[in-house]
Amino acid sequence: MSTFKPVFSSALQRLAKPSALFSIGLLIASATLVADASAASFKCNGKSSASEKIVCKDPALSALDDHLATAWQHARDTTLDAGALEAARTQQWLWRQHHCSDQACVKSWYDRRIAELDADDEQAKRARSEAFDASLAKQNLAPSAADAVRKMKGAAVANATTASAQ
Repeated sequence: MSTFKPVFSSALQRLAKPSALFSIGLLIASATLVADASAASFKCNGKSSASEKIVCKDPALSALDDHLATAWQHARDTTLDAGALEAARTQQWLWRQHHCSDQACVKSWYDRRIAELDADDEQAKRARSEAFDASLAKQNLAPSAADAVRKMKGAAVANATTASAQ
């Protein structure tokens, strides 16, 4: 049994050296990814505005920026007026660029803008659901046929209809 111990020990030492180098490399790569993970939806470079620099330095604000991007995507996917939504996006962004120079202002702006986009998304879903229900009503379908149409259109329409009825 003692003859295996030195062999095992030397094999372990040989594995440990590359593992240590691998661990150091992994640590460096992870640190780089963490730095990039706090990067916002825009490029964090020397040409950034004061509010963008604040977002780039704060992981919590960067997370809000990610949340805003998701809220924007949802609102854009459901809007009935893409032009108005885009105009509001530009106007809101310019307001932040010109008025927010501290963390509290930027956080407040993100919170407000996310709430606005979430509300726009819900309003658009309700409007689409109401239009769908009105279209079904005009067809004078039997309730079972209307339910079948809802099922064919998918769960999203059925869920939106249920949500708008509440």
